[in-house]
Amino acid sequence: MAYEILGIDNEIMRVRISGVMRLADQKALQQAARDLIDRGLKPRLLVMAENFEGWEKAEGWEDVGFLMGHGDSMVKMAIVGDERWKEQVFMFTGKGLRTTEIEFFSAAFIG
Repeated sequence: MAYEILGIDNEIMRVRISGVMRLADQKALQQAARDLIDRGLKPRLLVMAENFEGWEKAEGWEDVGFLMGHGDSMVKMAIVGDERWKEQVFMFTGKGLRTTEIEFFSAAFIG
């Protein structure tokens, strides 16, 4: 498992990802967010990418059902990680294709 939900406090979900992100991991995270949305909340997501190695090469990543159905219900996303992943993270999260405010912060500056 490449992810760990560190905590969900009201509308804020804190997640750590590491290693290779698998499609099953992504689906599980989407379900956790969907559960918050179904309760009438507007989730905010904080992701700490530690020792992140990218995404699993597999079929199914093209499914944008969550993005289209629930993507705008996410208020903010902040991703902290290695700068080399920034552009891919923006593509993966659909920055610019949804109303969600999405920002990337370099782990080098967090220290």
